[in-house]
Amino acid sequence: MFAPTPGSIPYMTPAPTPVPTPTPTQAPDPGPSQITDAADAAEPSATYATGQEVAEFAQQYVGYNYVWGGKSPETGFDCSGLVYYVYQQFGYELNRTAADQARNGSHVEADALEPGDVLCFYKGSTIGHSGIYIGDGNYVHAQDSATGVVISPLSERKGGFEARRILK
Repeated sequence: MFAPTPGSIPYMTPAPTPVPTPTPTQAPDPGPSQITDAADAAEPSATYATGQEVAEFAQQYVGYNYVWGGKSPETGFDCSGLVYYVYQQFGYELNRTAADQARNGSHVEADALEPGDVLCFYKGSTIGHSGIYIGDGNYVHAQDSATGVVISPLSERKGGFEARRILK
């Protein structure tokens, strides 16, 4: 019995010869890391946003509902859920609660605030609220179920706060 070879079958064309591609001698530099917590080991995919871009993005949610535990436009936001969601859209994985967000990024003095900085407010001796500084002494935050997401002046805030810079 005769078995045809690939070259003897008239309708088959030979497979193209693969062209080798040169391999780089060194991997390209991925750029600076945007790890937000000292304990993080993974590098998130990030867009290298500016603080102003983060602040502007956060402001689009003014008027959205306050929902305890909410962390998306579909469900509504609580204070830390708004901060968490906004930064997630830029490739950052922040902690989920206001108290834990006070450990993300690096400390910023109150007189050095920049748009995009995370503000974590004290209620008594513990942190119980967070928002995003937008500039000119104002911040955006999910205030409560009566007002939802609003912009407020920092000057009206009673008590202290911890400011954290997420962006480098």
